[in-house]
Amino acid sequence: MGTDSQGEGFTSRKFIITLLGLIVILAVGIYCSSHGIAGEHISQITTSIAGVTGAYVIGQGYADGQKSSK
Repeated sequence: MGTDSQGEGFTSRKFIITLLGLIVILAVGIYCSSHGIAGEHISQITTSIAGVTGAYVIGQGYADGQKSSK
């Protein structure tokens, strides 16, 4: 197992990216709400962040599956 492995549980890059995505979404939501930005814009921003985070996690899961099947 090299240093580039995904790890398991709390050390997994997928877990860390998901957690960071959640933190960024919460921070953006709080910041935008406190600065009077419309809810529609907040929704668009958070949806974009969630999409990028989800795409990364799904892509890494697929890559891990391909790597383990070889």
